[in-house]
Amino acid sequence: MGDSIERRRRFIINTVYWAIVVGIIFLITKYLLGLIWPFFLAFIFSWALTPLVRLLTVKCHLKHGFAAAICLLLFFGIMGALLLVLIFNIVSWVQQFVMWVPTVYTGVVEPAMRDATAWAQQFVGRLDPEAAEMLQTSLASAISSAGSAVSSFSVRAVAVVSGWVTKVPGRLLSTLICIIATVFMTVDFSRITSFLLRQLPQRTRHVTVKAKESFVTVLKKYGKSYGIIMCITFAELSIGLLILRQEAAIFLAILIAIFDIFPVVGAGAILIPWSIVTLLGGNMAKGFGLLALYLIITIFRQFLEPRVVGHQVGLHPLVTLIAMLVGTKLFGGIGLLGLPIACAILKSLDDTGVIHLLRKESDDRPVPAEASAPQEKN
Repeated sequence: MGDSIERRRRFIINTVYWAIVVGIIFLITKYLLGLIWPFFLAFIFSWALTPLVRLLTVKCHLKHGFAAAICLLLFFGIMGALLLVLIFNIVSWVQQFVMWVPTVYTGVVEPAMRDATAWAQQFVGRLDPEAAEMLQTSLASAISSAGSAVSSFSVRAVAVVSGWVTKVPGRLLSTLICIIATVFMTVDFSRITSFLLRQLPQRTRHVTVKAKESFVTVLKKYGKSYGIIMCITFAELSIGLLILRQEAAIFLAILIAIFDIFPVVGAGAILIPWSIVTLLGGNMAKGFGLLALYLIITIFRQFLEPRVVGHQVGLHPLVTLIAMLVGTKLFGGIGLLGLPIACAILKSLDDTGVIHLLRKESDDRPVPAEASAPQEKN
């Protein structure tokens, strides 16, 4: 009886403890990261650059500060160039799209709507002249409303862009702080991490070091799993675009497959607008073909992603699927990747005995009588 009460008490204490830990992690991830994200990103960048800095220091016999400066210049130079190219392409695409929408409406959509109105009016007029008159009035009002919406589209687009522009100074300040913090952290990364670890108790320090090792291992496996998914998506896109006789099909398949890796965005951000534009342009076969290709990619990815990721990181596909869904609901695109990674790290720590979170099959095996019985004294 006493053992049963002790087990229940231990279970309640462990449950409350882990509930508090999960609650603290949730609050930090949900609210605090929004305030300290420049320093969080700076730490991630510094951690990623540390192996390269160490390589230049050991292999090229450079001073640590000089090696760190070279790595920082290369990193921010490449990141800045990619960001400028991305912004330039997005602005150019938005400008073309804003100019293209009224042209397509006046040249394709409005004539099609008027033809459909005339056909409907003739068809209904044969049955009921009064209904035909009411239908004509309603459709004329709908065409007028659609025209007004298209006319105000450019104004709304300019307002949205203006709203983004007003946020640029704040983003630039945060970006500048992130860059400066990255410089400081990269130069003294080992000293900073050593200082932080020294502030932790011995047990927590051991768990933290093991969690960092598990994180690196899980991250490598994640990269491998999403590389496999990207290759499968590329094969599907290549076959689909070649069947649709799209020019530069292989090149477009590579770009869309890379774009599909990013959380929340996915291939639909390219294939769905592309199919709509194609349908409005009158190419029905290709437009519906692009939509079918998007559905095939989405179905295959929803089925394969939990299995491939779960197999690589050591989680059951159902657990991976639940973690992806819950992570997306709680934290958006970050949670889609972050929560499965966190679950994989916890499982790795539990498997290695660093923490004791889950009961194993060996825990339920009965203890042999001769092992449990006290040995008799001779």
